[in-house]
Amino acid sequence: MKKSILIFIFYPFFIFSQNNKAESILNLLSKKTKSYSSIKAKFTNTFSNTITNLNESQSGTIYLKENAYKLELESQIIISDGETNWIYLIDEKEVNIAEIDDEENELNPSKIFTLYEDGYNYKFINEDSKLYHINLIPKETSPFSKVELFINKDKMQINSFILIDKQGSNYKYVIDSFEKDIEFNKDFFIFNAKEHPEVDVIDLR
Repeated sequence: MKKSILIFIFYPFFIFSQNNKAESILNLLSKKTKSYSSIKAKFTNTFSNTITNLNESQSGTIYLKENAYKLELESQIIISDGETNWIYLIDEKEVNIAEIDDEENELNPSKIFTLYEDGYNYKFINEDSKLYHINLIPKETSPFSKVELFINKDKMQINSFILIDKQGSNYKYVIDSFEKDIEFNKDFFIFNAKEHPEVDVIDLR
């Protein structure tokens, strides 16, 4: 009985301490990430659903510079200069062009390494010799119920993360390689249709 009372009394202090630890780690991660002028990361994405027993994987590469990004996947390339999106469907030889709206901007892949900074409560889960494990819980309505974040302790970089939605689906991203401070030419974050005369351009702006 006495043990239960002690646990009840000190539990809030334990939670506060753990949340402080999570905040401290995330602040260090944010500071380190923002010090890079640009990022190139190769990743493996695994989609799984316990209800439908689906399990699919694909690899890709993402390039980031400020609000601009280029996301190269096996069947499509998504490019944004921060104002306009180009979605290039490789097999269909088609590119869709559209302006970015506020909702799309919230899901901007350029925020992939700083998604924890706004709109989430966080909780330190555990650590081992290599990784910190921190969970992010959305403060407001979100298609995701939780984000599990795994951070490399030595490099202070994201090692992997898992997006868990409310329909039983998990989206796991593992960072296979990471490069920083890369120089990109001025046209890297646009789709130049003149270089792809075989592509059908659909302008939705």
